[in-house]
Amino acid sequence: MPELVTSAFRALASARGARAVHPRGRWFTGTMTTTFDPALPLPAGRTEVVGRLSKGAGTPAGVPDVLGLAFRLPGPWDVLLSTSLARVLPRPARTWSSARYGSITPFRWRGGLAWLAAVPDPGQTASASLDDLPGELGFTLEVGGPWRPVGRLVVRPLPADGLLPADGLLPADDEQPPLDPVRNRPAGLELAPALLARLRERAYRGSRRGRPAEQDP
Repeated sequence: MPELVTSAFRALASARGARAVHPRGRWFTGTMTTTFDPALPLPAGRTEVVGRLSKGAGTPAGVPDVLGLAFRLPGPWDVLLSTSLARVLPRPARTWSSARYGSITPFRWRGGLAWLAAVPDPGQTASASLDDLPGELGFTLEVGGPWRPVGRLVVRPLPADGLLPADGLLPADDEQPPLDPVRNRPAGLELAPALLARLRERAYRGSRRGRPAEQDP
């Protein structure tokens, strides 16, 4: 089964010439401000982040899709959230601010299980198009369960052409290294359940191998 998962995601990435899932996206810079919570090793205080907003199936223009919010924390720790329902079910969303983004599966930290979610401020966007993203999006970060607020995330999508006035030309979306929650996570933090985490690792490996620009060590 694990090798079948690797092969399937490698074939899909090769056919797309991009990531197997969330093939197209817009990168962003942002800030995260959080308070200490023992459920997860989130950095307390203000943290600068870089991340990506993406569409899971890669549907065109404003067609609804399972939307992704991914960002890198110091460590590194790559956090990937998707629009979801009832904590564990991926949910297509009509706009970037009409559904909560969740970790779908829990994290295991110091003997306990916890989910992470980002709840968008309502009414910020009118569609699910990558081209219609506003200059800034705000989210309330929550840890559960039970759900409780732990901070704020504010992201600023970069221009679609990759130009950032302060820093010059950035690599295009396809040239950026993928954010990988399996490889990049704090020591002692586990993805649960273990079987699903192993299959997820195989899926990411297959996707990396199928992308022309990627070399899997």
